[in-house]
Parts: sequence; structure tokens; C-alpha cells
Amino acid sequence: MKNKVLTALSLVFCTTLLFSCGGASENTASTDEVSTETPSTETPSSSSLKINEIVASAVDGGADWIELYALADIPDLSIYSIVDDNAEHVAQTLPAISLNTGQFIVIQAIDEEDTPPSDAYYVTFKLGSDDAVTLYENAVQIDQLDWQDGDAQQGYSFGLYLDGTGTARTMLPTPGAANTQLSDEVLVTDTITNNDAELRINEIVAKASDDGYDWIELYAAGDNAVFLGDYLVSDEDGELFALPDITLAAGTFYRVYATTDEVENLATVGFKLGSSDQVSLFLAEDLIDQLSWKNGEALIGYSYGRYPDGSDALATLIPSPAMANSLATHGPLVINELVASHVAEGNDWFELYNNSVNPILLSDYQIIDSSNDIEPVTLPEIILAAGAFVVIYAVDEDPGSYYVPFKLGKDDELSLIKNGETVDYIDWQASDVSAGYSYGLTTDGGWAKNTLEPSLGSSNVLPSVYNKAVVESIYFTIDNTEWQDLLDNAIDEEYHPTSVTYKGITLDSVAIRTKGNSSLSAVARSTSERYSFNIDVNEYVSGQKLLGMKKFVLNNMYNDPSYMREYIAYELLEEMGVATPEHAYVNVYVNDELKGLYLLVEFVNEEFIAKHFSNTQGDLYKPDGTGSDLQWISDDFSRYSGVELKTNEDSSDNGAFINFVSAMEFGDALSVIDQDSVLRYMAVSVALSNLDSYHGSLAHNYYIYEQDGVFSMLPWDLNESFGSFSMGCNRADIRELYIDEPTDGALADKPLIAKVFADSDNLNTYHAYLNQLIDGPLTSTNFAARIAEIDKLIGEHVANDPTAFYSYSQYQQNQHSTVSRFYGLTSFMSYRVANMNQQLSGEIASSGNGNGFCRN
Repeated sequence: MKNKVLTALSLVFCTTLLFSCGGASENTASTDEVSTETPSTETPSSSSLKINEIVASAVDGGADWIELYALADIPDLSIYSIVDDNAEHVAQTLPAISLNTGQFIVIQAIDEEDTPPSDAYYVTFKLGSDDAVTLYENAVQIDQLDWQDGDAQQGYSFGLYLDGTGTARTMLPTPGAANTQLSDEVLVTDTITNNDAELRINEIVAKASDDGYDWIELYAAGDNAVFLGDYLVSDEDGELFALPDITLAAGTFYRVYATTDEVENLATVGFKLGSSDQVSLFLAEDLIDQLSWKNGEALIGYSYGRYPDGSDALATLIPSPAMANSLATHGPLVINELVASHVAEGNDWFELYNNSVNPILLSDYQIIDSSNDIEPVTLPEIILAAGAFVVIYAVDEDPGSYYVPFKLGKDDELSLIKNGETVDYIDWQASDVSAGYSYGLTTDGGWAKNTLEPSLGSSNVLPSVYNKAVVESIYFTIDNTEWQDLLDNAIDEEYHPTSVTYKGITLDSVAIRTKGNSSLSAVARSTSERYSFNIDVNEYVSGQKLLGMKKFVLNNMYNDPSYMREYIAYELLEEMGVATPEHAYVNVYVNDELKGLYLLVEFVNEEFIAKHFSNTQGDLYKPDGTGSDLQWISDDFSRYSGVELKTNEDSSDNGAFINFVSAMEFGDALSVIDQDSVLRYMAVSVALSNLDSYHGSLAHNYYIYEQDGVFSMLPWDLNESFGSFSMGCNRADIRELYIDEPTDGALADKPLIAKVFADSDNLNTYHAYLNQLIDGPLTSTNFAARIAEIDKLIGEHVANDPTAFYSYSQYQQNQHSTVSRFYGLTSFMSYRVANMNQQLSGEIASSGNGNGFCRN
């Protein structure tokens, strides 16, 4: 008889040892040392223990695991040890317990840094998508289970069918129970989203306000009718259900109900939708579309889905089955702001906001945090006027004001309840609610959330993370050995653990590494230690943020005696309406030692996209290398090895990018380009003779972001603007860069520019943007005033910079005249503006023979 998984047993790893953390009992594992002798690779003909099943990509953030199966009674498992295929890992001994014939034991596979589970056995190595687990008996290899990419995808396991003896195959996970062959109704599917899907999951309701069934709306988004019977759907659990045998006309909707009930006269699939869940759509084994949502996005009375219909952009909606989707207003009563880490040990509080035009009786509502030991608390019997705020303290004792008898945790949640249903919800992590800050809606009554400046009882205020009025200081505390290793191996660009303190917030588990291309190599070859840095705030703590930042950059002013080139370039781009990273000057300290004046720059990632685009679901790319010129190579994305996908890495098939470069080569290029973003970007880049960009020889230092197949251009890394970069350019004076053929190399070889500039209306708009710059921020008076203002801000900090690449006198000189090969800023701009005016008026040529400025 097969027993259930030994879930009561506990396995903990100490050095190279597996043992129980539950005290002495029949479940206590062995405390014998792991043998240090080299295991033999000789495999006996038979053994009593087999590697039966593994999960290498658990759902919901769960742990990987390994299941072992006993073919015979085993008095003491500690004669066995296991290890993955990482050569640096040591085989880890199994617990000193017995296992009877037909019994299973399940062992979690976690990182050594992870918190050990208190109720499960574990080993300190994780399982990869292409990996192997080897089992040893008295240091002799007796079994191995080896799998490759695709064998053990998320939601599936890999192991033996039948238990202990069969052939290894992909299965549904059955930890501690008999392995099950996949049924005909369950397919092993890939994780590729089809960019050109004609059928989309358009809208879901996970909690109907009329106590009806959950539902899923499908939309025929293409130009053709779609036969639904060819498709399958699943929720997060992964079991697949067929759709009805009907044909859906192009541009129309179809609703299917999600319920496990037997229902007549309604199309149904056999699962319900959770408050946090995912629906996937398959065509045979191909994942066609996917829609996921989190707590608070699909509450009762709301739906969640695509806006506009069939697009990638997602939002909370007004339920509209079989009709066009409509955006929903948050409310009427919302949890607007909260403080869970008050300074000076003050009281926690939360703020409610009436986001409607009618008064609200608060006592109709209840509220509760994540506590399980208290009931929801009814709010005070007061009337909250439209557009008004009320503050409720969360304390143990009556503070003499409105309050609830519970405190807010550092990792917690609040649920607002009416008539037994959650009508609003907010959750947070410790880094969201650092002392001195609040957390809540970025705009009163909106949907987006962030860390805030406390504004008790008044409109919410975002913190000034990138403060341009003063030079802030940022502090890193790092182990001296780690810091020295970072410096000694700077070229490796590997992360090292550090703590960071900024604007009164300290986070202990943060990652720092060097960054750069030629600048990194140049500093590494020199005696300087003034590297640029990437800071990853959530590398070690998932979801951790510093004032809303998951990542940020510290740039070292390489090749810029003025300290102003990148700062001014970003300012001009921002003023021209380009989605631009925020930026500010900071003094950087490492272990209380000043390392210099740096430029703090916002990272271009999901948080950046959410600030600038209503559609946050698109593909973000950072091109640098093969394919970064955006010329057509083939329909195989791997051939574009220098184009790196930065978002949707696990779901995108890169089809939008392939369509993009294909359309520029063979089709309607303007239909896949956000032309205005290119024109605005190019106006600034060309005005600053910035060839260290897409239109230069390296075709790098930019991002492209896709929204429903249309790509926008985003700026990055502008320290060599103002004519500082001329690698490979044969022309004597880069200040005379052609405005209409501003490329190093043939204009046609930079199709993103060539296709946009080929349209006469676009070229006229581009010229208008150049004139806007020339007549505005680049006039001699305005530009000189900007230089003086920045100098007033940073001058004393430059003078005190202990690692500066240039002297303070060179800093002052370069504001106006040349230092080394670097043009003075005001003299450069005066010359460049005069030259552009001549090109715009036709006095001198604005383009050449098509070979680009540097080759004409």
C-alpha cells in the first residue's frame, strides 16, 4: 500500500548536513556528516531508492522539489545523498529515517540564502530548467534523473511513469502520491505568446456583484472569423478546457462562464476565477494569450481586461459582457494612504477618500488587515462628504480620535468591506512603508500606488526622489572584502551585496555592480576607481523598492569635464515631450568615504513604463550589438543577438519586434513606428551632435518600447552628447552634423530614421522641433542661464570631488571652452545653432549623397 507524502517530517540543512528542526522524534533526520570522498559514477544494476519526480519551476513562487520512491524497505535513508549537476555543489545526506516499500519522501530544493522551511525537508540547491539530480548510496551513484528545457515547465513535473520503474516524462505534479500520466485533456504547452493572435482574452469578472458566475470574455481581434472549438483555456492551476464549437465573427465578443457547477444553457469551463489568478488561451500546444491579475484589480463590481478592446493595455473596468470595454472609476470609497512605520514611534494610520460626487455613510463599511484573530471592524458612524478625506488611526488604545483596534504591519494588507464583500484592497511590503513615508495612491482615488510623502487628511504627494533643487547624498555600506572584489573584478559586472541609505531610508539587502562599455574598460585600465554603478534594489529581496525604485543607475561623468552633458541632454528631451529617465546629482559615499559627485538616473524598466505609457504590457528592448541598427536579418529572433528583451521575458515570442523590422524592410514602416517619439528624440540628439546613439556608428544607447505592435524610441546614456563622440567619423567638425542625414554610415542602414524622415510631413515636423529648440532653450541667453544655474547647484561639490576625472578649473573652463577634445558647452551650442539655422534655411546642405554625414 502506498502511503501519503511524509509532510510531518522536517528537513533542515546545516553546513553539509540534513536534519530535523522539530526536535527529537521519530521524524528526526540524521546528523551524520556528509562524506567528503569523491562519489563513484558506477551505477549498480538495482537499488532500493529511485528519483521518482521533480518540479523545477513551481507555481505561485513555491519551492522546487524532488520526490524519492522506495522500491524496498529502507531502514536508514542516511546512507543516501543527492546533488544537482552543478560541479560546485556537494552531495547532501538524506535524513536518518526509515522508508517502507512504496513510500515517498519529498524534499524541497531551495537557495542557501532562503529562509529554511519549518515543516519540510530541503536541500540547498535549486533546480534549473535544464538540470539533473543524482542519487548516491554510500558515495556510489545509483540513480540519476536528467531533464532538458521544456521537460519541466511551470505547472508541470518530470519523472517516472510508472513509479520507480517507468520511463521519464512530463507529468502533472503529484508530490508524495502516485505519478500520473497526462490525460488526453491535458496538453504540455509551451510558454510562447503569439503576437498576432486573432483571439484574445478581453475581459474577466472574478466576483460578480449579482452573486452570479465568474466569466471570461473572448474577442476576435483580427480580420478573420475564429472557430472557438480549436482553442483551450485554463486558469492558474493549468488544467485545460475546450471552448464551444462556435464561430466568432471578426470584431465580436463571446462570454464563457467559469464555474465548476453543472449549468444548462450556458457555455462554461470547469474552474472558478480567484481574486488573484490567471487565464491562459491555447491553440493546440501554443500559448496564444494570457491575462493575469492581482488582488485589488478585479474586486466585486469590477472587471479586469484590455482597454481598448483587443489591445495589450490592461486596466480595471466596468463589467461590459459582449460589449466594448470601459474604464472604471475607483471607489466610491477608497483606501487612499497609510502609514505603517511612523517616525518617533507615532501611531499608524490610514486615510479614506470619497472618490465620488455623493456623501458616504462610513458605518456601512468595515475594515480589516491580514490578522486572523480579530473580526472586521465597523467604521465610525459619520458622513464623509464628496471629495473629502478621513483619517483612522490603527492603534492598540483609544488615541482620542477615530481608530481601529489593530496596528499595521510592515508587510500587511487592508481590505475595505461592504455587505460582506471586499470593495477595496491595498497591500504593501516593508520597503514601501519606510519610516517617515506613507504608501498609497499616487493620485487621490486613482489606481496606481507608490511610496508617498505623508499627507494626512489632504491630497497625496509623491516624494522628490530625483531632487534637482539640492545635491543629495547616497550612502552604501558594504563589506570591505566585497568592495575590493568589486573593484578588482570590475569588468565582470557582477552584483555584490550592500546596504543603501537614501533620503532617510536604509535597506540592508541591495545589489551593486559596475556598469558601462568603453567607459568601464577605460576606468579598469586606469588607476581610478570611479566606476559607474547599477543598483538593483530587489535582486535579493523580491519586490523590494527604494522610494518606488527597483533599480537605478549612478553615472560617473566619464568623458565630461563639465559634469553637465548628460544632465542637460535629459532636460532637453524631457522639455521636448520625450519619455525620459528622471535624474539628479548626488554625492556617493561608500563606507562613509566620499567617492564623488554622480548623476542618479532612473532605470528604464516596468516602473518607468508605467509612469509614461497607459499600456504597460508591451515589450521593452535595449539594443546594443548585432541587430541594434534595426535592419532586417531574418524572422529568427536569436539572430538579433544584440537586441535584449527587458520585459515579458517569459511570455513574449518577440513577434512584435520581428514584425517591426520586417515592416521597415518589406512593408508599411510607418504603421509600426511611433513617429512623433522618433522625431522629438532625433531633434534633441541631432541638435547635440550625439553620435553615441542609434544614428552613430555603434547604434546603441537607446531603448525601444512596443505598444500593440507600434514602437517608441527612448533615450539612454547621454554623457557623450555635445559632440564628444566621433568614433569612426571622418568629418573634421561634428558640430556641422547634417540635420536630415545625421548618421555615421548610410542613412538607409538606420531604417528607423530613414523611414520616418522619408515622409515629407514628418520631416517638416522634425524641422519645427529643431526650430522650437533653437528659438527656446538653445538660444545663447537661455542656454548660458541654464549652465549658470547648474553651476550654482553643483560647483562646490565638483570642487570637493576626490575622484574627479578632471580638475575643478577644467570643469569651469569646459562650461564655455574646449578642454582636451571636449567642446565647451556654450561655444558648442553657439556654433551648432548657427549651423542648424543655415541648414534649415537652405544656405548650406542638410544632407549628402545618402552615405551619412561621416562618409560624405
